[in-house]
Amino acid sequence: MWSENNKVKGKENTITKKGGVTKNSERSKLSRMKMISKYIKFYCHYSTLNGLKYLANSRRPWFERILWIIILNLIISVLVIMVYISCQEFVTTPLLTSMETDTYKTTDLSFPGIAICSINRISQQSAINLATDIFNAKISNQSVDEIRNLIMDLGSLYASVFKINVNRNEELEKLLNTYYNGSYDVTNLMKDLTPKCSVMLLKCKLHGFDKNCSDIFEFRKTQDGYCCTFNYVRESDDILELNDTIKLIDTIKVMDLGIERGLTVVMDPLLDDYFYPTIPIKGWKVIVFNPTDYPDMTSGGVTEILAMPLSETFMDITTTAFLSTQIIESFPRNERNCIFTHETHTTNDGTMYTYSDCIVDCKIDSIQESCGCRPFIYPRRGRNQC
Repeated sequence: MWSENNKVKGKENTITKKGGVTKNSERSKLSRMKMISKYIKFYCHYSTLNGLKYLANSRRPWFERILWIIILNLIISVLVIMVYISCQEFVTTPLLTSMETDTYKTTDLSFPGIAICSINRISQQSAINLATDIFNAKISNQSVDEIRNLIMDLGSLYASVFKINVNRNEELEKLLNTYYNGSYDVTNLMKDLTPKCSVMLLKCKLHGFDKNCSDIFEFRKTQDGYCCTFNYVRESDDILELNDTIKLIDTIKVMDLGIERGLTVVMDPLLDDYFYPTIPIKGWKVIVFNPTDYPDMTSGGVTEILAMPLSETFMDITTTAFLSTQIIESFPRNERNCIFTHETHTTNDGTMYTYSDCIVDCKIDSIQESCGCRPFIYPRRGRNQC
């Protein structure tokens, strides 16, 4: 009995102790809650945030305190939504363009690419020479003037028209095929008919020094056909083999600022040689573009001005350089929305990627798919031409 009573008493003591532990833990939790409540009231009372001090003021009526709680919850909700929207915008477009400096070394700047295109796209003298050669070949009963008028129809390759004389085009095609023994290269033919730089450019100055125009200008393709191009450093216009190795040359740097230190060109308008002008004026179209891009107006980054005979035309150029920090390459392409030139190549020609060339390639592909050929004014990458 004694031992059993002791056991019962031991259990009662144990239960008592457990009840005591529970009561003590509840008291400690209550004291902690009071302490936390005290500090919250203390914070609200001395906080500079509008509305918080009214929540801890016991003198304020409950209706007003509840109203402030609603207002504060609305404000916090709006702030949370704004932060969420900002985070989403950063995730989708994490890159930011900002001005680093407005002072830049002049010698680090490159000249833009410049193309000087005569409004007259077919030289009258060249057309007469071709017509005379065809007439002397005894392959047609037409006179030199009639053949020359047929050659004028080649101007439609520059500006397509809806009203086309199919019979004249077929006649011209048959005549040229016969003269060139069955096939001919439209690109070379149009290049021969275009006014030449060696005749049009009389005097050139660069960096304030006289230069031979043939040394700084090339006869190359642009959106307006063959033109006199300066500082055009991309690969050759016509690459028949797509696996050819492409190597770009360095651009010409700016040595100093000012009119006398830029590029100056004196030109002969060759007014008596006009045969097929693309617009009803006489003069030149001057195209300013990125030296590494094919000059195409629709792809962006191209500026055009008209220069008239018997006048002096000036062009003021402001340079803006976009430089990317090294860390941008670590971002996925779908987040940075851009591609570096060394990361990929253009779709069709294997050359280094630029946005302008990508647009031009898409345009050529669309024309190629619809017509089965591409206009001669575009760079040739192993495709047929029309």
